[in-house]
Amino acid sequence: MKDKNLENYVINKKLDLDSIVDDYTPYLRTIIQNMVSNNISAEDKEEIILDTFFVLWKKYEENYPIKSLSSYMAGITRNLVKERLKTLKHTIDIEQCENLIEYSSLDIYSQEREEINELYKKINDLKEMDVKVIKMFYYSTKSIKDIAKELNISEANVKTKLHRIRKKIKQELKRGGFLKDE
Repeated sequence: MKDKNLENYVINKKLDLDSIVDDYTPYLRTIIQNMVSNNISAEDKEEIILDTFFVLWKKYEENYPIKSLSSYMAGITRNLVKERLKTLKHTIDIEQCENLIEYSSLDIYSQEREEINELYKKINDLKEMDVKVIKMFYYSTKSIKDIAKELNISEANVKTKLHRIRKKIKQELKRGGFLKDE
C-alpha cells in the first residue's frame, strides 16, 4: 500500500473518512490478523478497526500533526489490540473464577476465602524478586518479554521463576491441606 498524507483525504476542510476507511481497512485487518490470528472474535476485530478510525478522526479534529498516515494508524491499531487482549484476559480470568466458586452456602464461601488468603500469604512469603515476577505476570498481565526487560533478566529466567514459584506454592498448599493430591 502506498502511504498517502492525511491532506490527500481532506475535502473542503473536512476529513473524507469514507475514503480512508475504503483505503485502509484491508491494511488494518492484516495488522490485527498478524497480531492475534484467531484469538479474538471477528466482532472484536471490526470494533478495533472502527475505533482506529474514530481515534484518527478525533486527532484530526484536534489538529494533531500526523506525518505518515499508515504508520499512525498502525500504531493506533496495535495499541487497541493490546488493550483488547488485556481486557479479554481479565474477563476470562474473572469468568473462570466465578465458575469455580460456588456461593450456595456461607461455609463454601468462607472456605474459598480462607484458601485465597492462604494463597496470598504464600505469595508474600516468597523472595522479593519472585513476588515481583508473580505480580507482574498475573496481576499486571505483563508478557514474559516485558517482565524480563523491566527486571533486567532473561526471558528464560522469568519462565523458570514462574514454573518454580507455581510448583513451590502448589506443594505448600498441599502440605497445608488446601489442595488435594492429584
